[in-house]
Amino acid sequence: MFRMLKLLSGVFLLIPFVVFAYQNPGIPTGFVNDFAEMLTAEQRQSLEKKINDFEKTTGNELSVVTVSGLGGDTIENFAVKLFEDWGIGKKNKDNGVLLLIARDERQFRIEVGYGLEGALTDARSFWITQNILRPAFQKGDYYGGISDGVGSIISITKGEFKPDTNSTGNGKFNVNSVFLLLWVLWIFFVWIGSILARSKSWWGGGIAGGVIALIVGLVFTSVSGFVSALILIPLGLWLDYTVSRRYTVIKEASQPLPWWIGGRGGSGFGGGGFGGFGGGRSGGGGSSGSW
Repeated sequence: MFRMLKLLSGVFLLIPFVVFAYQNPGIPTGFVNDFAEMLTAEQRQSLEKKINDFEKTTGNELSVVTVSGLGGDTIENFAVKLFEDWGIGKKNKDNGVLLLIARDERQFRIEVGYGLEGALTDARSFWITQNILRPAFQKGDYYGGISDGVGSIISITKGEFKPDTNSTGNGKFNVNSVFLLLWVLWIFFVWIGSILARSKSWWGGGIAGGVIALIVGLVFTSVSGFVSALILIPLGLWLDYTVSRRYTVIKEASQPLPWWIGGRGGSGFGGGGFGGFGGGRSGGGGSSGSW
């Protein structure tokens, strides 16, 4: 029980640092944005044409993004933030997909908009990352992996191809269930943050921490509840103070609220000859991997 409490306290202590780690890599100039310069000009043009034809045919929006690094962030959080900032997919349809590659960390992620999660499920995204992206990237064939990955995403979302996800696997644990749990915890954090940020006092977080500690004590033992209270009450006070202070500074500067204290994500960028994305939002589904 003490080990679990230590783990949970570590996760919540790391959350604020994860929030501030993300930095937008820039304004999109097309469906393919190769910030890490992993592709040639001809390869970018070929991918751009393929994705542009896909968007014209289906209305779905697919973005390929390479970045040199994540700046200490997790690729899951980076993908969600970038998806929201750019607004990939059509507004109110949320029919966007993001294929993100982090060069230095050697990681990739497929982030799926809510409107396409029925077709491009977590299992199918996992199949693409493990059977297409990973083998090609391990050989240094970045364009081949990205091109085939994009082709699979297009075929799956159009209903032309359904991979046998039951045959995927090499005996390793599928970490998507862990990501789902972390995503639920993340949503809970954002909800709590949006409430605490608007409070005029900062003791509400301590009360919230005490209530959680009480629940732990009732479910497990009184000792567990006492230990939880020692951890969660100070943590709640600190969290409330931090987000409330940040909220006040942002409001006084008349800046838009960040999403983690109740603000709305981006509604799409435009730049150059690219018309911009349509204002879609991520559904939190997808799959991550490394090579």
